[in-house]
Amino acid sequence: MKKIMKTIAALLFMTVVLISCGERGPVGPEGPPGPPGQDGAEILPTSFEFNATLTPENDFEFFNEIPGDIDIIDSDVIIAFVFEDYIEEDDLEVWRQLPITEFNSKGTVLIDFDFTMVDVRIFLDANYFLSASDGYQDMLIRAVHIPANFASKMKTDALKNIQSPDELEQFLGVEIRKL
Repeated sequence: MKKIMKTIAALLFMTVVLISCGERGPVGPEGPPGPPGQDGAEILPTSFEFNATLTPENDFEFFNEIPGDIDIIDSDVIIAFVFEDYIEEDDLEVWRQLPITEFNSKGTVLIDFDFTMVDVRIFLDANYFLSASDGYQDMLIRAVHIPANFASKMKTDALKNIQSPDELEQFLGVEIRKL
């Protein structure tokens, strides 16, 4: 019985090998055209701003919905910044990227964020029990949506020479707008 099983297995194996070694068949007809691709304006990063309050009343976390005019897919990313300062003499805003680690007499506290396809969450995380004195009121947050295909379209060598927002607009060929 073992010899018969081995013979059948060997014949089956040789049949599969011989069948797979044949010539490729003719190419079939071309399928229907796909949907039109995106133009350059649709792949640009977009930002939106909101105020976040982190207190014991909201468990030191704040959720903000992503605006409906921003389409997010699974491979997109969002980065977040907190407004830190305004330099009046130069008319400059200073933004600091999250997460931010702060050290105090109680330990270490982290202002961090995460996101889903529908919202951005700003929250505090600490290596000690948070109290009311650790909270933050009305932090101005700027979230930036970066489409996954944006980076693949950019010419990184040319970007190194860009020094201002006007030069970036000229390089991209579109007006950069703030939502």
